Amino acid sequence: MTSGSYSQMEEATFKPMSSLIREAKERVPLEGEVKKSPPRIEFERDPEHYFRCVSGRYPDNLEGRHNERILVVVDESDKPDISMEHFDSAQSSITDDRDRMVVIGNPPRDEGNSLYELMTDPRWEVIQFSSFDSHNVLVDAGEVEEEKLPGLVDLKQIKEDYESWNREEFPGVDACLNSLEQDGETGILTCTESGLDERWYRRRLGVIPPDGSKSVRPFHTEDVVSAENAYQEITDGDDSVEYDAYGVDVARGGGDRTVIVGMTPSRIDILASVEEPGNHSVNKRLVEHHVHDTATPVIMDAIGEGSGVADELNRTYNVTRFKSSEKALQREKYHDKRTEALCEFGQWLSNGAIDPHSELSAELRSASRHIELEEKALKSGVTWKATSKSDLKKSDALGRSPDLLDAACLAAWGLEVEQSHSNAGYGFYSY
Repeated sequence: MTSGSYSQMEEATFKPMSSLIREAKERVPLEGEVKKSPPRIEFERDPEHYFRCVSGRYPDNLEGRHNERILVVVDESDKPDISMEHFDSAQSSITDDRDRMVVIGNPPRDEGNSLYELMTDPRWEVIQFSSFDSHNVLVDAGEVEEEKLPGLVDLKQIKEDYESWNREEFPGVDACLNSLEQDGETGILTCTESGLDERWYRRRLGVIPPDGSKSVRPFHTEDVVSAENAYQEITDGDDSVEYDAYGVDVARGGGDRTVIVGMTPSRIDILASVEEPGNHSVNKRLVEHHVHDTATPVIMDAIGEGSGVADELNRTYNVTRFKSSEKALQREKYHDKRTEALCEFGQWLSNGAIDPHSELSAELRSASRHIELEEKALKSGVTWKATSKSDLKKSDALGRSPDLLDAACLAAWGLEVEQSHSNAGYGFYSY
């Protein structure tokens, strides 16, 4: 067995299998000894009878195994680390009808993925499942009169995912199932409805996203437009604002800006945007000039120059030191804090307001077209990781550091993440 993520295969497959074997041995005289380096199960009476987890780092590792019966399993086969070389090498162990090879994965994002080549190869039998085939969904929909099973997706979760990913009301089970049809040439299940979030197609309908589907992003251009349209109504006649969180992105040189923003659940304001302001004493005075409330959370970029400013302000202000590369608080969702903050800001946009004539608005429109979320496999599961800042600075992307967006995300993180309110304050804190 191999996988697109060796560490996750070890955690998600081998550990539960080892546990099952140990529990079984307590009741019956089951053969097989669990070994850990590399992860495998061996049988003393028959050295050629074994189960082994094989790293997919080198495709050639999958070759050279032959016996009376062979079962090859490739999990997470849609991941970029699994290529046609892996499939070809693994398939070399399949010699007759007694051997089997099983390839498991989410539907690929597009037809360029190597898994798609297998799906269209007539030698392979393709079985596609949607979340609507889940036992618990069938129970919720009244198709099955049985008890629900723990750990399986249910209709409530499907509905929540649809509305969260697509920003519209769930159309119902029948409408979702009626949007599926089988391709006449390949036999592959497809969806006739385009324009939805690609997660909906891949994770819930179990199909390759059609042309026109939305990439997975922390926010989209229409989210920015919606926040711009709400600005006049929310800010009309509101001259005095008490902010619930501040975000401070400190310039690191090379044309960067120090940006200070104030945020409430419904609006955001750029309080300062100064290019190359100088040393940390100047940056400290900028914060002191614009942040008058010493109790409200001030989320500061604590890398390089920002760390020195945090040192200067920590005894007076409610400072939280933010390091973008550290693990996210919501570790089951996000790979790092930067991604978490971007997604928190994306959630804020659904009810927030932005001045349509501001620099922030222009930067957000551009960023919404260039920042995507990619799946990152960890031992605990699959999380999201945003496009790196170095990639955004390239000339064919933003071409610069998104300082205004960074400060806005820091404020949104401080506004939405509970720990920044309950644990921060008057000292050095890094969550």
